[in-house]
Amino acid sequence: MKFILVLHLCSMLTGQCYESLHVNMKFNNHRDCALAVYDFAGKSLAQLNEKDVNDGELAVRFQCKKLENKPIIPLPKPGTPS
Repeated sequence: MKFILVLHLCSMLTGQCYESLHVNMKFNNHRDCALAVYDFAGKSLAQLNEKDVNDGELAVRFQCKKLENKPIIPLPKPGTPS
């Protein structure tokens, strides 16, 4: 099963999350995804204004979302019975 990493920028004061970022990488397992989050989260926070991070007590929450392996079934061509 493959996983994708989703980062959420959140305030630890209010519990509100402001934005989400889907990292454009696929991971072969949950562990690899979870380990990668710390690198991405640190870089994301480092790009933000220090005052904003401190005032809002901002932090990065994450989830490793499973990618479903559903088969792609093409739609029937127009004019053909389904």
